[in-house]
Amino acid sequence: MTKGITVRELADAYFTMHCTHPVTQKSGRYHLRPLLHLIGGWQARRLKTHHISDFVESQRQSGVSLATAVLRAKLLLTILRWGVSTGRLMVNPLEGIRFPKPKARRVMPPTLAEARRMRAVAAYHVARVITLGMMAGPRIGPSELFKLRWEDVDLDAGIIRMPNAKKGAHAESRLVPVRDDVLPDMRRWMEEDAKLGCPWVIHWQGKKVSCIGHAWHSARKAAGITRRITPYSLRHAMPTEALEYGADVKAVAEVMGHADPTMLLRVYQHTRYRLRKKAVNAAPGLQLSNIDS
Repeated sequence: MTKGITVRELADAYFTMHCTHPVTQKSGRYHLRPLLHLIGGWQARRLKTHHISDFVESQRQSGVSLATAVLRAKLLLTILRWGVSTGRLMVNPLEGIRFPKPKARRVMPPTLAEARRMRAVAAYHVARVITLGMMAGPRIGPSELFKLRWEDVDLDAGIIRMPNAKKGAHAESRLVPVRDDVLPDMRRWMEEDAKLGCPWVIHWQGKKVSCIGHAWHSARKAAGITRRITPYSLRHAMPTEALEYGADVKAVAEVMGHADPTMLLRVYQHTRYRLRKKAVNAAPGLQLSNIDS
């Protein structure tokens, strides 16, 4: 146990020894920066819950969303718990703290028409992300889609071995059938990448990518889409469309890498008006129009 360890020293140890993925570490350090500016030099064991509550409130007053402010405070809580588990702290001084619950921000995923418009104007690597995202709903990022290599693709069999994110999956990958209308595109991509000697399905000029944010938003604007849509929205779009057209919930869950099919119904199925209307009209009903008043 390091009795006088400061918040900054504990955070540095956490990011150096535990949170080592470059993208996750960069994001974590960015979000922790405002907290370290205020309390980085304090001894971690002397923190009080009101210090963090005051931080969240000050963030709100400076224009930061409640969701982001709470995310930053919870990141500190995670680091403190890690400090206890590794013997750097005797107890977590913030254990039991409660945070205000941010309102969920539900972003409607891209429609098929929006996805087609974006794909038509996007850079080639973003076009590939849109194609595979709408087809299979992988996690758009380094944990799954950006990790996919051509050696994991068997176009003769029409199968992709999609890497599984480390979120409780029992296997390192899952089998995803390739849509018949996507096979010609993937064959062309494979030929192009073989000439480059590039092993990655998603790449930019032969180099593996870790983020497509700028290119994504450029494509969104070029397609004339003004509402907020993120690359991860593709993971929401796939089950929304599939379930709306009658796909089996369990099969969709397996394609997406969900162990629990009910996750789709809780999170990913953005029911639209026509789907809700279909639901209320599904049963025969009272046939009120045939009843004399």
